[in-house]
Amino acid sequence: MSFEKPAVVIDNGSYNIKAGFACDNHPVSIFRTVVGRPDYLHGSYGRQSYDVYIGDDAVSKIEDLELNKPVEKGRIVHWDNMERIWHHVFYKELKVAPEDRAVVLACTTTSPMEEKIKCCEIFFETLNVPALCIQPQAVLAVYGSGYTTGISVDLGYDTTEVTPVYQGGRIEYAHTETRLAGSQVSEYLKLQLEERGIDLGVNTATVIENIKRDCLYVTKDASMSRSDYEKYHRTADGDMVHVCREAFLAAELIFQPDLVMGQKTDFLPLPDAVVNAALVCDAELRPDLYDAIVLCGGLAMIPGLQERLAMEVENLTQTPVNVIGSPEAYAVAWLGGATFAGLPDAKKMWVTKKQFEEYGEKIVRNKFL
Repeated sequence: MSFEKPAVVIDNGSYNIKAGFACDNHPVSIFRTVVGRPDYLHGSYGRQSYDVYIGDDAVSKIEDLELNKPVEKGRIVHWDNMERIWHHVFYKELKVAPEDRAVVLACTTTSPMEEKIKCCEIFFETLNVPALCIQPQAVLAVYGSGYTTGISVDLGYDTTEVTPVYQGGRIEYAHTETRLAGSQVSEYLKLQLEERGIDLGVNTATVIENIKRDCLYVTKDASMSRSDYEKYHRTADGDMVHVCREAFLAAELIFQPDLVMGQKTDFLPLPDAVVNAALVCDAELRPDLYDAIVLCGGLAMIPGLQERLAMEVENLTQTPVNVIGSPEAYAVAWLGGATFAGLPDAKKMWVTKKQFEEYGEKIVRNKFL
Protein backbone atom coordinates (compact mmCIF):
# COMPACT_ATOMS: atom_id res chain seq x y z
CA MET A 1 0.00 0.00 0.00
CA SER A 2 1.42 3.36 -1.01
CA PHE A 3 0.32 6.86 -0.05
CA GLU A 4 0.69 10.12 -1.91
CA LYS A 5 1.93 11.92 1.20
CA PRO A 6 4.19 10.69 4.02
CA ALA A 7 2.28 9.01 6.83
CA VAL A 8 1.91 10.64 10.22
CA VAL A 9 3.57 8.71 13.06
CA ILE A 10 2.25 9.16 16.62
CA ASP A 11 3.85 7.55 19.66
CA ASN A 12 1.14 7.67 22.31
CA GLY A 13 3.15 7.78 25.55
CA SER A 14 1.87 8.21 29.10
CA TYR A 15 4.16 11.20 29.71
CA ASN A 16 4.85 12.60 26.24
CA ILE A 17 3.30 12.47 22.80
CA LYS A 18 5.79 12.20 19.94
CA ALA A 19 4.44 13.10 16.49
CA GLY A 20 5.90 13.65 13.05
CA PHE A 21 6.14 12.36 9.50
CA ALA A 22 7.42 9.02 8.24
CA CYS A 23 9.81 10.80 5.86
CA ASP A 24 11.73 12.35 8.79
CA ASN A 25 14.29 10.93 11.21
CA HIS A 26 13.00 12.83 14.25
CA PRO A 27 9.56 13.83 15.57
CA VAL A 28 8.30 17.26 14.59
CA SER A 29 6.64 17.71 17.98
CA ILE A 30 7.09 16.31 21.48
CA PHE A 31 4.73 17.53 24.20
CA ARG A 32 3.19 16.41 27.48
CA THR A 33 0.19 14.06 27.32
CA VAL A 34 -1.93 16.43 29.39
CA VAL A 35 -5.16 18.39 28.98
CA GLY A 36 -5.91 21.34 31.28
CA ARG A 37 -9.16 23.12 31.99
CA PRO A 38 -9.86 26.18 34.17
CA ASP A 39 -10.08 25.42 37.87
CA TYR A 40 -13.39 27.12 38.65
CA LEU A 41 -13.42 25.75 42.18
CA HIS A 42 -10.56 28.09 43.06
CA GLY A 43 -12.05 31.08 41.26
CA SER A 44 -9.15 31.48 38.86
CA TYR A 45 -11.38 32.10 35.86
CA GLY A 46 -14.82 33.52 35.25
CA ARG A 47 -17.41 30.99 34.17
CA GLN A 48 -17.85 32.75 30.83
CA SER A 49 -14.35 31.70 29.76
CA TYR A 50 -13.78 28.05 29.01
CA ASP A 51 -10.42 27.52 27.39
CA VAL A 52 -8.81 24.13 27.04
CA TYR A 53 -5.02 23.89 27.14
CA ILE A 54 -3.02 20.98 25.81
CA GLY A 55 0.47 19.70 26.48
CA ASP A 56 3.17 22.04 27.73
CA ASP A 57 0.77 25.01 27.61
CA ALA A 58 -1.37 23.26 30.22
CA VAL A 59 1.61 22.42 32.42
CA SER A 60 2.82 26.04 32.35
CA LYS A 61 -0.55 27.14 33.81
CA ILE A 62 -0.66 24.47 36.49
CA GLU A 63 -1.72 26.96 39.21
CA ASP A 64 -4.91 27.86 37.35
CA LEU A 65 -5.90 24.61 35.67
CA GLU A 66 -7.14 21.16 36.53
CA LEU A 67 -4.87 18.78 34.66
CA ASN A 68 -5.95 15.44 33.25
CA LYS A 69 -3.70 12.66 31.96
CA PRO A 70 -5.66 10.71 29.35
CA VAL A 71 -3.03 7.95 29.28
CA GLU A 72 -2.08 6.16 32.50
CA LYS A 73 0.20 3.12 32.68
CA GLY A 74 0.04 2.96 28.91
CA ARG A 75 -3.76 2.68 28.78
CA ILE A 76 -6.13 5.35 27.49
CA VAL A 77 -8.42 6.24 30.40
CA HIS A 78 -10.04 9.47 29.18
CA TRP A 79 -11.15 9.22 25.56
CA ASP A 80 -12.52 12.75 25.11
CA ASN A 81 -9.21 14.27 26.15
CA MET A 82 -7.26 11.76 24.08
CA GLU A 83 -9.27 12.78 21.03
CA ARG A 84 -8.53 16.44 21.77
CA ILE A 85 -4.82 15.68 21.85
CA TRP A 86 -4.91 13.83 18.53
CA HIS A 87 -6.86 16.71 16.98
CA HIS A 88 -4.21 19.08 18.38
CA VAL A 89 -1.45 16.95 16.84
CA PHE A 90 -2.82 17.35 13.32
CA TYR A 91 -4.07 20.92 13.31
CA LYS A 92 -1.72 22.70 15.73
CA GLU A 93 1.52 20.72 15.82
CA LEU A 94 1.85 19.17 12.36
CA LYS A 95 -0.49 21.61 10.58
CA VAL A 96 -1.93 18.99 8.22
CA ALA A 97 -5.44 17.72 7.58
CA PRO A 98 -5.93 14.19 8.97
CA GLU A 99 -8.00 13.12 5.95
CA ASP A 100 -4.84 13.55 3.83
CA ARG A 101 -2.56 11.32 5.92
CA ALA A 102 -2.31 7.66 6.80
CA VAL A 103 -1.32 7.14 10.44
CA VAL A 104 1.00 4.79 12.32
CA LEU A 105 -0.07 4.76 15.98
CA ALA A 106 2.37 3.32 18.53
CA CYS A 107 0.58 1.92 21.57
CA THR A 108 1.63 0.05 24.68
CA THR A 109 2.53 -3.59 24.19
CA THR A 110 -0.35 -4.73 26.39
CA SER A 111 -3.00 -2.51 24.79
CA PRO A 112 -6.29 -4.51 24.83
CA MET A 113 -8.24 -5.13 21.64
CA GLU A 114 -11.14 -2.97 22.84
CA GLU A 115 -8.76 0.00 23.04
CA LYS A 116 -7.51 -0.60 19.50
CA ILE A 117 -11.08 -0.76 18.21
CA LYS A 118 -11.91 2.53 19.93
CA CYS A 119 -8.80 4.13 18.41
CA CYS A 120 -9.96 3.01 14.97
CA GLU A 121 -13.41 4.50 15.55
CA ILE A 122 -11.92 7.90 16.41
CA PHE A 123 -9.32 7.97 13.64
CA PHE A 124 -11.71 6.76 10.92
CA GLU A 125 -15.06 8.21 11.98
CA THR A 126 -14.01 11.49 13.63
CA LEU A 127 -10.61 12.38 12.16
CA ASN A 128 -11.35 10.68 8.81
CA VAL A 129 -7.83 9.38 8.17
CA PRO A 130 -7.55 7.20 5.02
CA ALA A 131 -5.59 4.38 6.69
CA LEU A 132 -4.35 3.37 10.13
CA CYS A 133 -1.77 0.94 11.47
CA ILE A 134 -1.54 0.26 15.21
CA GLN A 135 1.74 -1.28 16.35
CA PRO A 136 3.22 -2.09 19.79
CA GLN A 137 5.87 0.36 20.97
CA ALA A 138 8.15 -2.59 21.79
CA VAL A 139 8.21 -3.84 18.20
CA LEU A 140 8.74 -0.35 16.82
CA ALA A 141 11.59 0.33 19.26
CA VAL A 142 13.45 -2.71 17.92
CA TYR A 143 12.78 -1.56 14.33
CA GLY A 144 13.99 1.92 15.27
CA SER A 145 17.34 0.47 16.33
CA GLY A 146 17.83 -1.36 13.04
CA TYR A 147 16.80 -4.85 14.17
CA THR A 148 13.79 -7.13 13.82
CA THR A 149 14.76 -9.44 16.69
CA GLY A 150 15.76 -8.35 20.18
CA ILE A 151 14.48 -7.37 23.61
CA SER A 152 12.75 -4.02 23.96
CA VAL A 153 13.35 -2.41 27.35
CA ASP A 154 10.96 0.52 27.59
CA LEU A 155 11.67 2.57 30.70
CA GLY A 156 8.44 4.54 30.65
CA TYR A 157 6.98 7.00 33.11
CA ASP A 158 4.33 4.76 34.71
CA THR A 159 5.75 1.29 33.99
CA THR A 160 8.84 -0.40 32.62
CA GLU A 161 8.02 -2.99 29.96
CA VAL A 162 10.44 -5.68 28.81
CA THR A 163 9.30 -7.41 25.63
CA PRO A 164 11.17 -9.98 23.52
CA VAL A 165 10.59 -9.45 19.79
CA TYR A 166 11.32 -12.10 17.16
CA GLN A 167 11.39 -11.32 13.43
CA GLY A 168 9.17 -8.28 13.85
CA GLY A 169 6.58 -9.85 16.15
CA ARG A 170 6.41 -9.64 19.92
CA ILE A 171 6.66 -12.81 21.99
CA GLU A 172 3.57 -12.01 23.99
CA TYR A 173 3.89 -14.70 26.65
CA ALA A 174 7.38 -13.46 27.58
CA HIS A 175 6.33 -9.85 28.19
CA THR A 176 7.44 -8.63 31.64
CA GLU A 177 6.41 -5.48 33.49
CA THR A 178 7.73 -3.75 36.58
CA ARG A 179 6.28 -0.73 38.33
CA LEU A 180 9.81 0.55 38.84
CA ALA A 181 9.68 3.35 36.29
CA GLY A 182 10.11 7.08 35.80
CA SER A 183 7.41 8.15 38.24
CA GLN A 184 8.96 6.12 41.08
CA VAL A 185 12.39 7.60 40.39
CA SER A 186 10.83 11.08 40.33
CA GLU A 187 9.05 10.53 43.63
CA TYR A 188 12.20 9.25 45.32
CA LEU A 189 14.24 12.19 44.01
CA LYS A 190 11.58 14.65 45.17
CA LEU A 191 11.48 13.19 48.69
CA GLN A 192 15.27 13.20 48.99
CA LEU A 193 15.52 16.86 47.96
CA GLU A 194 12.67 17.90 50.25
CA GLU A 195 14.32 16.11 53.18
CA ARG A 196 17.27 18.45 52.68
CA GLY A 197 14.88 21.38 52.93
CA ILE A 198 15.00 22.30 49.25
CA ASP A 199 11.94 24.21 48.02
CA LEU A 200 11.13 23.08 44.48
CA GLY A 201 8.45 25.72 43.89
CA VAL A 202 4.96 25.44 42.46
CA ASN A 203 5.88 23.50 39.33
CA THR A 204 7.63 20.74 41.27
CA ALA A 205 6.97 17.99 38.73
CA THR A 206 8.65 19.87 35.89
CA VAL A 207 11.67 20.77 38.04
CA ILE A 208 12.09 17.13 39.07
CA GLU A 209 11.90 15.90 35.47
CA ASN A 210 14.54 18.42 34.42
CA ILE A 211 16.83 17.39 37.28
CA LYS A 212 16.41 13.74 36.26
CA ARG A 213 17.44 14.64 32.73
CA ASP A 214 20.42 16.81 33.68
CA CYS A 215 21.85 15.34 36.89
CA LEU A 216 21.23 11.61 37.35
CA TYR A 217 24.01 9.10 36.68
CA VAL A 218 24.65 5.36 37.06
CA THR A 219 27.99 3.84 38.07
CA LYS A 220 29.28 0.41 37.06
CA ASP A 221 29.33 -0.60 40.71
CA ALA A 222 27.06 0.60 43.51
CA SER A 223 30.09 1.01 45.76
CA MET A 224 31.51 3.57 43.33
CA SER A 225 29.10 6.33 44.34
CA ARG A 226 30.79 9.68 43.98
CA SER A 227 30.42 11.13 47.46
CA ASP A 228 31.90 14.42 46.26
CA TYR A 229 29.42 14.75 43.39
CA GLU A 230 27.45 17.96 43.33
CA LYS A 231 25.70 19.93 40.66
CA TYR A 232 23.62 23.07 40.63
CA HIS A 233 20.51 22.90 38.49
CA ARG A 234 18.96 26.18 37.37
CA THR A 235 15.16 26.11 37.14
CA ALA A 236 13.10 28.01 34.58
CA ASP A 237 12.45 30.65 37.28
CA GLY A 238 16.18 31.16 37.77
CA ASP A 239 16.38 29.39 41.14
CA MET A 240 19.36 27.12 41.85
CA VAL A 241 18.82 23.57 43.16
CA HIS A 242 21.81 21.89 44.78
CA VAL A 243 21.92 18.21 43.76
CA CYS A 244 24.40 15.76 45.26
CA ARG A 245 24.14 12.16 46.52
CA GLU A 246 20.49 11.76 45.50
CA ALA A 247 21.56 11.95 41.83
CA PHE A 248 23.26 8.57 42.25
CA LEU A 249 20.69 7.01 44.59
CA ALA A 250 17.68 7.86 42.42
CA ALA A 251 19.29 6.13 39.44
CA GLU A 252 20.49 3.20 41.57
CA LEU A 253 16.84 2.57 42.44
CA ILE A 254 16.50 0.98 38.98
CA PHE A 255 19.07 -1.68 39.87
CA GLN A 256 18.80 -2.14 43.65
CA PRO A 257 15.40 -0.93 44.84
CA ASP A 258 15.51 -2.77 48.19
CA LEU A 259 18.95 -1.39 49.07
CA VAL A 260 18.10 2.19 48.13
CA MET A 261 14.72 2.17 49.87
CA GLY A 262 16.16 0.47 52.94
CA GLN A 263 13.38 -2.10 53.02
CA LYS A 264 11.89 -4.99 51.09
CA THR A 265 9.92 -3.75 48.08
CA ASP A 266 7.89 -5.42 45.35
CA PHE A 267 9.94 -3.69 42.64
CA LEU A 268 11.71 -5.99 40.18
CA PRO A 269 15.26 -4.78 39.41
CA LEU A 270 15.76 -4.02 35.73
CA PRO A 271 18.45 -6.68 35.04
CA ASP A 272 16.21 -9.35 36.58
CA ALA A 273 13.27 -8.23 34.44
CA VAL A 274 15.37 -8.55 31.27
CA VAL A 275 16.69 -12.00 32.17
CA ASN A 276 13.27 -13.26 33.31
CA ALA A 277 11.74 -12.26 29.97
CA ALA A 278 14.51 -13.96 27.99
CA LEU A 279 14.37 -17.18 30.01
CA VAL A 280 10.70 -17.66 29.18
CA CYS A 281 11.65 -17.81 25.48
CA ASP A 282 13.01 -20.90 23.73
CA ALA A 283 16.70 -21.45 24.42
CA GLU A 284 17.65 -21.32 20.73
CA LEU A 285 16.19 -17.81 20.45
CA ARG A 286 18.08 -16.30 23.38
CA PRO A 287 21.43 -15.58 21.65
CA ASP A 288 19.63 -13.48 19.02
CA LEU A 289 17.52 -11.77 21.68
CA TYR A 290 20.56 -10.94 23.82
CA ASP A 291 22.29 -9.54 20.73
CA ALA A 292 19.91 -6.57 20.65
CA ILE A 293 18.67 -5.37 24.04
CA VAL A 294 17.14 -2.07 22.97
CA LEU A 295 16.73 0.72 25.52
CA CYS A 296 13.98 3.28 25.02
CA GLY A 297 12.14 5.83 27.14
CA GLY A 298 13.33 8.87 29.08
CA LEU A 299 15.18 6.98 31.83
CA ALA A 300 17.20 5.12 29.20
CA MET A 301 19.25 8.28 28.63
CA ILE A 302 20.74 8.34 32.15
CA PRO A 303 24.55 8.29 31.72
CA GLY A 304 26.03 4.91 32.61
CA LEU A 305 22.75 2.96 32.51
CA GLN A 306 23.53 1.19 29.24
CA GLU A 307 26.92 -0.08 30.44
CA ARG A 308 25.65 -1.10 33.88
CA LEU A 309 22.72 -3.06 32.46
CA ALA A 310 25.01 -4.93 30.06
CA MET A 311 27.38 -5.83 32.89
CA GLU A 312 24.64 -7.06 35.22
CA VAL A 313 22.79 -9.09 32.59
CA GLU A 314 26.06 -10.74 31.57
CA ASN A 315 26.78 -11.55 35.23
CA LEU A 316 23.34 -13.13 35.62
CA THR A 317 23.44 -15.14 32.39
CA GLN A 318 27.16 -15.73 31.83
CA THR A 319 26.37 -14.82 28.22
CA PRO A 320 27.67 -11.93 26.09
CA VAL A 321 24.97 -9.33 25.46
CA ASN A 322 24.62 -6.21 23.35
CA VAL A 323 22.72 -3.39 25.02
CA ILE A 324 21.79 -0.68 22.52
CA GLY A 325 21.32 2.85 23.78
CA SER A 326 20.74 6.15 22.05
CA PRO A 327 21.06 9.83 22.97
CA GLU A 328 17.48 10.08 21.69
CA ALA A 329 16.13 6.97 23.40
CA TYR A 330 12.89 8.80 24.15
CA ALA A 331 12.09 8.78 20.40
CA VAL A 332 13.28 5.28 19.41
CA ALA A 333 9.75 3.84 19.17
CA TRP A 334 8.65 6.84 17.09
CA LEU A 335 11.62 6.34 14.75
CA GLY A 336 10.65 2.68 14.46
CA GLY A 337 7.16 3.77 13.41
CA ALA A 338 8.66 6.01 10.73
CA THR A 339 10.82 3.10 9.53
CA PHE A 340 7.93 0.65 9.63
CA ALA A 341 5.70 2.90 7.51
CA GLY A 342 8.11 2.59 4.60
CA LEU A 343 8.64 -1.18 4.70
CA PRO A 344 7.21 -3.12 1.72
CA ASP A 345 6.05 -5.93 4.03
CA ALA A 346 4.11 -3.45 6.17
CA LYS A 347 1.42 -2.88 3.55
CA LYS A 348 -0.53 -5.94 4.71
CA MET A 349 -0.71 -4.47 8.23
CA TRP A 350 -2.72 -1.36 7.34
CA VAL A 351 -6.48 -0.99 7.73
CA THR A 352 -8.09 1.49 5.36
CA LYS A 353 -11.12 3.62 6.11
CA LYS A 354 -13.06 1.75 3.42
CA GLN A 355 -12.18 -1.61 4.99
CA PHE A 356 -13.22 -0.41 8.43
CA GLU A 357 -16.54 0.86 7.09
CA GLU A 358 -17.16 -2.50 5.42
CA TYR A 359 -15.88 -4.95 8.04
CA GLY A 360 -15.86 -2.95 11.29
CA GLU A 361 -14.11 -4.37 14.33
CA LYS A 362 -13.66 -7.75 12.64
CA ILE A 363 -10.79 -6.47 10.50
CA VAL A 364 -9.25 -4.69 13.50
CA ARG A 365 -9.18 -7.97 15.41
CA ASN A 366 -7.63 -9.66 12.40
CA LYS A 367 -4.92 -7.07 11.65
CA PHE A 368 -3.96 -5.63 15.04
CA LEU A 369 -3.37 -8.71 17.17
